[in-house]
Amino acid sequence: IVVRKQADVESGQIAIVAVDGDDATCKKLIKTEDGVILQPANPDYDPIFYSNEDIISLPVTVLGQVVEIRRKL
Repeated sequence: IVVRKQADVESGQIAIVAVDGDDATCKKLIKTEDGVILQPANPDYDPIFYSNEDIISLPVTVLGQVVEIRRKL
């Protein structure tokens, strides 16, 4: 994964997001009036919603925007 380091992304973009400071995840970030939804690419997993309060208290932090995905077979 090639990532452009930035603190925010537009709604619908794929981002690397840190939750609670320890781990990071790669998800589509969807902004709502009440918070954000982290939408996994794998349909076997459910989306995760974080309220505006969660974003501050946990925190939920955008580390960067995914600009390219490379794979070797």
